[in-house]
Amino acid sequence: MPRITLNGIGHHYRLEGPEDAPVLTLAHAQGFTLDSWSVQIAHFRDRYRVLAPDLRGHGGTDMAGAPYLIEDIALDIVALLDALGIERTHYAGASLGGMAGFALALDHAERLRSVAFVTTQGVLPQVSIDGQRTATAVMRKDGADARVDAVLERYLRKGYREDDPESYAELRRQFTTNPVEGYAEAGDAIFAMNFDDRIGDIHLPTMVIAGSDDIATTPERMTLYRDGVPGAGMDIIPNTGHMPYVEDADAFNPAFPK
Repeated sequence: MPRITLNGIGHHYRLEGPEDAPVLTLAHAQGFTLDSWSVQIAHFRDRYRVLAPDLRGHGGTDMAGAPYLIEDIALDIVALLDALGIERTHYAGASLGGMAGFALALDHAERLRSVAFVTTQGVLPQVSIDGQRTATAVMRKDGADARVDAVLERYLRKGYREDDPESYAELRRQFTTNPVEGYAEAGDAIFAMNFDDRIGDIHLPTMVIAGSDDIATTPERMTLYRDGVPGAGMDIIPNTGHMPYVEDADAFNPAFPK
């Protein structure tokens, strides 16, 4: 898979599908990689030109090595679109990728055909910030292995590990092979963001997608974006947690693009 230098950072991405098809960009969650979208890449690549980047400090993309903002991740995506000659794209972002989606929809709306906010939010509650800081401190001391199962237990619906051990093992691999400092850099960007007061300024076809059993970003929390973004629709994927695109791709995939 190709690599390209953008904004002084080496970026890794996948681009699959017909060159004349509309582009669909998929952006992953904090701690994971573009491989978390593997089922969607396979599902959509016949109808779309599917672009899946590894975000800063994840997968094959280098760490920033300095503090950055969520808006900088959006700028990376814009730079990648420019480098690939892509004028506009449908966009779906999960968690961290969805946070970048807010920045794109607000500051670079001309580059998007539509946006899907998947299990994400525009400002993180203090209790979540405190919990992630504690987890990051543990990982800095003992490595990602010390927290990965706790993270996945929080993110995935109850029983998923037993129901699909291969998928669970793949998510575990992604999390533990990412650098802890890349996770920490992304966390600091997340802690600094606040898009909630601006969501009424998003004027794009918008879908809000929640997992019915998500305790990290509850469906109730995500109704803010359904109600606050003009014309937004919302789907709640039954019997899934924070990663419905992994937990039940068959139910998730029809929810977008719109």
